[in-house]
Amino acid sequence: MERREARFRTVPAGPPFGAVLLDIDGCLIASNDAHARAWSDTLRLFGRSVPPSRVRFQIGKGGAELLRDIVSPAEHYVLAKAMGATQTTLFLKRFRREVRPVPGAAAAVRAMRRAGIAVVLASSAERRVVDHVVSFLRLGSVLTGTTSADDVKKAKPFHDVFSLAVDRFRLASRRPLAVGDTPYDVAAAHQMGLACVALRSGGFPVASLRTAQWVCRDVADLWESRRGLFA
Repeated sequence: MERREARFRTVPAGPPFGAVLLDIDGCLIASNDAHARAWSDTLRLFGRSVPPSRVRFQIGKGGAELLRDIVSPAEHYVLAKAMGATQTTLFLKRFRREVRPVPGAAAAVRAMRRAGIAVVLASSAERRVVDHVVSFLRLGSVLTGTTSADDVKKAKPFHDVFSLAVDRFRLASRRPLAVGDTPYDVAAAHQMGLACVALRSGGFPVASLRTAQWVCRDVADLWESRRGLFA
């Protein structure tokens, strides 16, 4: 039943996908709720009362982009960088207690590597989070590379994190496929003409993911049920 829920959208004709631009939160680790709680607590420290439920479906955006929808322009200009750093610190402090791997996701990434697929983690999280997750999942020797919010001026829903990954690791000729769990991943991919797989493992409503070319349960399901997409 799970697989029959995967949905297809038109993809430009071409060879199989030879690279994956993979989001982290909600894809490799079940962390979206933990991020929302850390943002709520951060905002409280800065004098704002914002429940995690209000932040939850903004997760997936970069910190600066997320805050634009919550604080005033003046507060954003003065405090966004400090708020983002505080949120990251709180999130990492609670990581072992609140975050778990998405079942089968890291194993699927290792299988992609064995099959010759280049996998780049392309996240809107800060570099500290990306590096921590790579170490936590022991994927350092498996990945082609990583990009983070620290590497770009604008994170998701803008395309910069994906664009940098394609350019930095010379993936254009390998026909990269974007894989994420939020509508912001889908928007970022489509801005640069990339096909995108949206994963339900991040807890976003399926209706918000329907513009992706495919919707799958999680990374393991993508690799198992859509193996024919890849070179």
